[in-house]
Amino acid sequence: MSGHGQADTPQDGQLSFDTSSYDRTGADWLDETLAERALLMQGPMGSALMSQPGGQDVPAAYWNLGDPQEVSRLHWLYRAAGADIMLTNTFQANESALARDEIADTVERVNSAAVNCAKRAGAPCVLGSMGSNGIFWLKEDSEEYRRARAAYRRQAYALLASGAHGIMLETFTALRDLEAAIAGTSDVADGMPVLVSFAIGDEGNLLGDGLNIEAACMRAQELGVYSVGINCCSIEAATQAVPRMARATDLPVSVRPNAGYPHRGEDGSLTWHEDPQAFARACEQWRADGARIVGSCCGAGVLTTCTLAGVLDI
Repeated sequence: MSGHGQADTPQDGQLSFDTSSYDRTGADWLDETLAERALLMQGPMGSALMSQPGGQDVPAAYWNLGDPQEVSRLHWLYRAAGADIMLTNTFQANESALARDEIADTVERVNSAAVNCAKRAGAPCVLGSMGSNGIFWLKEDSEEYRRARAAYRRQAYALLASGAHGIMLETFTALRDLEAAIAGTSDVADGMPVLVSFAIGDEGNLLGDGLNIEAACMRAQELGVYSVGINCCSIEAATQAVPRMARATDLPVSVRPNAGYPHRGEDGSLTWHEDPQAFARACEQWRADGARIVGSCCGAGVLTTCTLAGVLDI
């Protein structure tokens, strides 16, 4: 790093990224407010968009340019329900995901549109959501690793240059994939916070490589992330994992479980059985066990966010 204003990638010395336009206000707010209280992150975007009429066949990233008003509306509802932190609708908006979903727009356009949609809600902090490339094993000196790192770097820069206050690397199931993601994101972060969240099974192990959550969190801390956490798991798995993470690391711990499993209707639509009170009961325990950032993942909605805001007294 060359200080705020420019980031140089260590393995590709010819590349540099102008970071002078980064919006650091949300990162400062994150530091200051986490020192005072627990924070509430918005609920899911993907499952909410899939639940719209006809939405089950539309890739979530498409909505950022195809119907930005709907994306903005969802962010606004989460903000009105009490969420402190917005997450952009970019979980699957890297170059490989856009190609798979046959979305012709560039990584830069899709991610920039998503940041604009999220910032319209007026939350003090907007994090750019980045999901996994889905590769469980990457040898660090391989061409595959370099391509993965470059893809993560490209999306992270698109998000930060568009005004995101930090990056959330979420639903990662394998450590080696996460290492490439952290490396690529760190190439362009220039001091902006990089948060990490793992997807785990009921035993508290990563769903891809089977690593236990303690080892995963400790390795992420070694790599310089801002926060560690879990998402896209059951409430029961989350409740077991939070104290384990809090003991394994001194970083802020986040927790965002699912609302159960979806039911597919005869028309192909997906619905979840949302139980806000189950989240409320669990949230009390999460806070007692050390969670500092709380939220919900697939299948939950605005009602769950509102209920969590009441528990957190926001």
